[in-house]
Amino acid sequence: MKREYKTKINHIEAATPEVNTTARAEVSFIMVAKGVLGFRESAHIVKVAEDTDCKISIASGKKIGTTESILSLVNLGINAGKSLVLNIKGERNEEAFREVSKIIAGETDGNS
Repeated sequence: MKREYKTKINHIEAATPEVNTTARAEVSFIMVAKGVLGFRESAHIVKVAEDTDCKISIASGKKIGTTESILSLVNLGINAGKSLVLNIKGERNEEAFREVSKIIAGETDGNS
């Protein structure tokens, strides 16, 4: 047995892998839409996903739309007052969340 494993504490520290707890790769939020999510807004969400290199999915009821298909986002039929779950995977998820939440809140016209 190696010398560093003689005590139980050293054994646990040596066996525990280092985990980066400062940055999460995936986040989920429950939101209420304050605007309509139409084709223009869906296209803007896809652009945000491309710019931030994140995968974004939105669930509303039993339907799920992803940034892989713009039509899947449009077909969610999100209107003002509808609840949804926003899931973002990627290193720049905070930046993506800020932009997507503005779109869902109706604070942007989707042209920027």
